[in-house]
Amino acid sequence: MPDLRIGNRRVDGRVRLIARKGELLAVAVVPLETYVAAVISREAAPRFQPEALSALAVAARTYAAGAAAKPRDPAYDVACGVEDQVFDGMDGVAAVFREAADRTRGLVVRYRGELARTVYHSTCGGRTEDARSAWGMDVPYLRSQLCDDCADSPVYRWEYRMSAAEGRRIAKGLGVPPGKDLRIAVTGRTPTGRASRVRISSGGVSRELQAAEFRKAAGYAKVRSLKMEIASVGGEWRFTGEGWGHGVGMCQYGANGMARRGAGFREILARYYPGTEITGGTP
Repeated sequence: MPDLRIGNRRVDGRVRLIARKGELLAVAVVPLETYVAAVISREAAPRFQPEALSALAVAARTYAAGAAAKPRDPAYDVACGVEDQVFDGMDGVAAVFREAADRTRGLVVRYRGELARTVYHSTCGGRTEDARSAWGMDVPYLRSQLCDDCADSPVYRWEYRMSAAEGRRIAKGLGVPPGKDLRIAVTGRTPTGRASRVRISSGGVSRELQAAEFRKAAGYAKVRSLKMEIASVGGEWRFTGEGWGHGVGMCQYGANGMARRGAGFREILARYYPGTEITGGTP
């Protein structure tokens, strides 16, 4: 039987086709544990410690269960990109990821009986971010935590050189007509030192915006986190920073560092989502 694919993604299960605005929307109907294994295969390296992969499996399952309980769209439960969790089909899902899903089958994280919002990111750079600072909402179990276990991440420290042409493109896209005097500067920071506001100015036009909006426009893979500094160098901009991702919740490289020190997945989850409990599981 040939593989079932949506575009270039191989899926296990069924595909639902929905007509919407003159186009066909393809929705993969995937078994939960299959989905969990596929998600963590795109979030972590196969070399990660088993207990770190188990912690990530529980977090991914919890997030998916919460999304399914309150879907963002009547047509599907979870978006397949960074707005929810990256699901890129079943190609390349190694055995270690399937095993992590199977070891933790059915386990979810709860806070006072409700499914927790178990967000996570690659690398925090030394301290996770507070949900209030990142998204303007207070979540008791998503408070800033010191993390001294992610220093071996390849993006614990990073640098990006933004060309003059790229800076002009971004400024124009964000509503500032770029001139030779274009300036980009951080104008506000959160208590953890991450940028909260960025100002773009040129030719007497100035716009201050959320730093997260600027990062999205610049590209998440280029400006890897908001724990950054911006310097003008020879008509270009040098970004230096720490970590990768929004910084809220579980630091994946931190989880791996904990596992390498002997921590189990329950201890890992308790660190990054304090005050929560793990429930469920296959009898």
